Amino acid sequence: MKSKINSTTLGLIIGLLVPLLVILLVYVIRFQSNMSLQTFIDSMLVHRIYTKVIALGVYFGNIVFFFIFIKTDLLKAAKGVLLATILYSLAIMVFRFGM
Repeated sequence: MKSKINSTTLGLIIGLLVPLLVILLVYVIRFQSNMSLQTFIDSMLVHRIYTKVIALGVYFGNIVFFFIFIKTDLLKAAKGVLLATILYSLAIMVFRFGM
């Protein structure tokens, strides 16, 4: 069972999905009663804070799974989460600084 979980591909998928789920969770907990999801996304774009929100989702979401995988000796899965974090970081730099 451990060998199926310990794969770079699974870690990459988890690393790509978790930040989106963290942002959605923040919306549901904090903003759902005040605005719709579309309004939430539009306000992030209008106020130009979408890169900051994505970065917070990436770093706070992925760090949890990265350390869980390290602690449970699932090093290939941790490598996948780290790869996803690096990919998100590069995308954030492109969006933020227009590289």
